[in-house]
Amino acid sequence: MAYSLDNEVFRGLALYGGMTIVKLAAMAPLTAFFRRTTKAFANAEDTRFFGAKTAEKTKMALIPNDDVERVRRAHLNDLENIIPFILIGLLYVGTNPPVGTAILHFKVFFFSRLLHTLVYVGKIRQPARALCWLTGYGTMLSMAYRLIQAARL
Repeated sequence: MAYSLDNEVFRGLALYGGMTIVKLAAMAPLTAFFRRTTKAFANAEDTRFFGAKTAEKTKMALIPNDDVERVRRAHLNDLENIIPFILIGLLYVGTNPPVGTAILHFKVFFFSRLLHTLVYVGKIRQPARALCWLTGYGTMLSMAYRLIQAARL
């Protein structure tokens, strides 16, 4: 029953983990939006498709843009954190943790990742981004600790 929606802990992971994955998936269109609005592209063929008719305009459109790079770095950071969270979360569910504690872990991780992106893309000064990251990472480490304690031979 651990990996069934009848299990409240698994249902919590499905909900908050699912929302976290949707947030991760939303980063690609957000990057595309920033590329389009700033006219800063990664490939020459993209610049021509979106209207750069001369070599000079193509060259200018290939110069990295800080706003686009911020979104890309936030996306990369999500990849580095969300995938391990989901994997640890799946194993953590198998330890039969207290429902309230588990749901709190899942909620805190989701909201820390959401805030991390808003702070990163919104250019809010440090230590805001670091605190968001540390909150999510600490949550993941807490789940990993419980998992390792439960799995000791």
